[in-house]
Amino acid sequence: MRSAELPESAWLVALLGLPGIGPARLTALLDGQSPRSVWDGLVSGGSVSVEGVSSERLASWRSEARQISVEERWADLQSAGMWIQERGTSDYPRRLVDDIEPPHLLFGVGAELGNGPTVGIVGTRNCTSYGKRCAFEFGAALAEAGVSVVSGLALGIDAAAHEGALSVGADQGAAPIGVVGSGLDIIYPKRNTSLWQRVGDAGSLVSETAPGVGPQRWRFPARNRIIAALSDAIVVIESHESGGSLSTVDAAQDRDVPVGAVPGPITSNSSAGTNRLIAEGATPVLSVEDILLMIGHQRPVKLSESDTSGDRASALLDALGWNPVLFDELCNRVTLSPSAVAVEVEHLVATGLCSTSGPWIERVH
Repeated sequence: MRSAELPESAWLVALLGLPGIGPARLTALLDGQSPRSVWDGLVSGGSVSVEGVSSERLASWRSEARQISVEERWADLQSAGMWIQERGTSDYPRRLVDDIEPPHLLFGVGAELGNGPTVGIVGTRNCTSYGKRCAFEFGAALAEAGVSVVSGLALGIDAAAHEGALSVGADQGAAPIGVVGSGLDIIYPKRNTSLWQRVGDAGSLVSETAPGVGPQRWRFPARNRIIAALSDAIVVIESHESGGSLSTVDAAQDRDVPVGAVPGPITSNSSAGTNRLIAEGATPVLSVEDILLMIGHQRPVKLSESDTSGDRASALLDALGWNPVLFDELCNRVTLSPSAVAVEVEHLVATGLCSTSGPWIERVH
């Protein structure tokens, strides 16, 4: 593809591949300019300046940019099978549109992000067997209840939560979402290689870090804000008094995302942070029902396509309740395919038991 045919996303990808470029620096570098014009300024030696960035760092960006073919990098990205969602486009995740610090680009492997219920599960890498068991069981129970588990694919609690979500099976549970702090082609930590691949196969792997860029300490707090932004609630399972997962809690509180914590022994350093969160007002999480209550989600009614129409209609009425519901939400509340739900809704409307208004479905009797 020739330079003139490239989308603006290609120049954003190139900028994100420069050393030390994160979300804040990229925003400052763009400063109202198009990504392509900024790139051209770096390559040509034109006027480019960023507050707080040294002349040495700026010189390194110029040197690196002159060695990069934006066309080749874009072609490599396309051939790698990754999808890209750019801020301001129609396919950008709804949850990030109005975020206080939205990523300019989101790279993904697997399914594109949907709008179903989500819960972020975070915690210490150095967890106890108690914490690992809680994370696994909550991950499995949430997935079975139709809630996608969002986590950072780190060792410890993160990995256990996603292992639990995957244990339910792709046909029985909600798809997991992994948000990572490196390029999607650089697995970190290596011990989680199999888990990365399985999460990508069963759900979604996402990152704002460009392919080819490895993990750096400062990228993980930035990653944590995306976990918080993509979650309807954050649940912390074991954290030390100053654990890194508390940055996810800060990001959640900045976004008015509810926070829950699993209590632990007062003698355990691994529970010092979570116990403190509860003392300061976080919701105590003793069961998956506590988490579902935090996000206002009810377990889906289990049905099969072979059930009688009467059974399906009765279950749909129960799932509807007495408040108007969007079609997608109704689908999340039952274990039927969207096409089967649509057929049953038409039947309920025809028999006068339900009414529809635009995208809303409401029980009448």
